[in-house]
Amino acid sequence: MKVIRQLALAACLVLPLSAWAEVVVSDAWVKPTIPGTENGAGYFVIENQGTSAVTLVGVETDVARASEVHQHVMNDEGMMRMRRVPELTLAAGEQVTFQPGSYHVMFFGVKNPFKVGSSVAFQLQFADADALDVVAEVRPLK
Repeated sequence: MKVIRQLALAACLVLPLSAWAEVVVSDAWVKPTIPGTENGAGYFVIENQGTSAVTLVGVETDVARASEVHQHVMNDEGMMRMRRVPELTLAAGEQVTFQPGSYHVMFFGVKNPFKVGSSVAFQLQFADADALDVVAEVRPLK
């Protein structure tokens, strides 16, 4: 019986933090690429339903040469500029909407054009949780 308790305690000590993280993505979509361009953008709602903060640190995909989290921000001259977001921390219970004019995933060097009705697969990478696979529908901008 003592051995079982020791094994149970050891398992608790070696379980990654991701065992308690619950990150959910909904309403994932990608806008169609503009003819003659190689870049695309993806949007979704991400929610941390866990009890501790999680930090989004990257995006992986096979559909583009590179992918990054970006955000549009207003500069001192009143112009919207896009900037890379190396880390995005979501507190427990926090929800963030990736949408045009705000947070979004940039796809650089798209290998095949994103066409309405098709889908785009990518994976969100976290510093303190398991990676999350996402499949986004290509939708027209409204």
